[in-house]
Amino acid sequence: MLDLATGESAEVTLREGTSRRITLVAVHEPRDAVRGVIRFPSVTVEVDGERAVVPAALYHMPQAINGVRIACSVTRGVAESVKRMKDIYALDKDARIRCWDPDGPLFGPEPLVYPARQRWCASLTQMANERCFANACEAPLVKPDEYLYYHYGLDIGGYDKAVPVVAAHGGQVAVRGEEQLADHDGVGGSARYDRVVIRDDTGWRYLYSHLDMIDPTIALGCRVEAGAPIGVLGKEGASGGWSHLHFGMASPQPSGRCGEVEGYPFLVEAYLHEHPGALLACARPHLVAAVGERVTLDGSRSLCDGAEIVAWTWTLHDGRIAEGVRAEASYDVEGMYSEMLTVADSRGQTDVDFCPVLVLPRDGDPARTPPAMQLATYPTTGITPGQPVAFKARTFFGRGFEANMAGEEHWDFGDGTAAITCSGAPGRGSLCFDTEFGERWHAYSRPGCYVVTVRRTGANGLVATAQLAVHVDGYSAL
Repeated sequence: MLDLATGESAEVTLREGTSRRITLVAVHEPRDAVRGVIRFPSVTVEVDGERAVVPAALYHMPQAINGVRIACSVTRGVAESVKRMKDIYALDKDARIRCWDPDGPLFGPEPLVYPARQRWCASLTQMANERCFANACEAPLVKPDEYLYYHYGLDIGGYDKAVPVVAAHGGQVAVRGEEQLADHDGVGGSARYDRVVIRDDTGWRYLYSHLDMIDPTIALGCRVEAGAPIGVLGKEGASGGWSHLHFGMASPQPSGRCGEVEGYPFLVEAYLHEHPGALLACARPHLVAAVGERVTLDGSRSLCDGAEIVAWTWTLHDGRIAEGVRAEASYDVEGMYSEMLTVADSRGQTDVDFCPVLVLPRDGDPARTPPAMQLATYPTTGITPGQPVAFKARTFFGRGFEANMAGEEHWDFGDGTAAITCSGAPGRGSLCFDTEFGERWHAYSRPGCYVVTVRRTGANGLVATAQLAVHVDGYSAL
């Protein structure tokens, strides 16, 4: 791991004893037109004279450059945007670069255990330094860094009170709810009623937040093994009312301090270790745009274990079908949209993912701010024809939310049946009550991949749309 200033170089030694000289040539931190915040940072690096642009996090895996795999964890502008947790990355220079052997493991001799016992990207995620989607609908146009939360860590969305959470790595329980060990310094997560922090023998910390329940077998100071029960995914603590597991990793950094680790590549490695041969469509991260602004949808982050992806197909909000890794779209009206990506591999497998696009008013008018929505389902694996499947949806309204609480969620289960629910969200800082999620149950009569679509119209006439896929046994995707 290297922290580099622009123009600085450092040597890295690979497993077979050869070395590479890594130079940070430039840092790129473009800001979006609607909020003025950094969305897609990247760096230009040279590896023994071979130059390449490396995206910073945002669902990217390491890329091979001149015999070494390289990823950028974070840039200085992103690190400094995290106002609430100053120095969370412990970054003193312009960018953090990580290097691996061309064919070796990413995490270590043994991969992590995927901590959420559900299908990959089963609900809304916010990973890898993604600018926070959850409160984007609440913010006006000015002074973005004062209120738009620049996310760090890995948020794995899921069905509230249902998804088991297990230890990604073994170690000692340093935090259990409101108790913590006397020698725990708080880095990686301090005591809070919905948290567990595991500390391993090398100084790495693994944080599990927003738990609805902590497993009773977990005791402060005890040792747990990878895969041991931690608790159940929820929306407790500072979740904003979004049901998810916040999984954080922290470790000693080149600055000499302990800081946040960008762990997305480690989670991918963990999932593929448990599901060899899987095809993982990736339409993320979410996008934010102004009315009339053209956006580029990008499926290049999709992954296939042991084969090649041979087709990418976008099904867009306006009914268009676009073939290819990338597609373009624009939006005439504010709203939360969902664009669907279908990928196919050389073995005949297919998988789908969704890109949420939040389209906001150019002038920041709160009256034209659309709602947002979370949609989740459980179970996500092992579903058989005729088996009831549970769904939850929740609509989030921005400023003046009391006036926007009108309307109902309209469901299309993807098999020709429909339903209605009604949910609501509290204002910021309010408690999160169970009744705020609208819940439905549905059973599918035949195997297949079914796309569930939920829409809700606010009092201002703007629509939030959320989608997810349900895989009923017999369908070919892993």
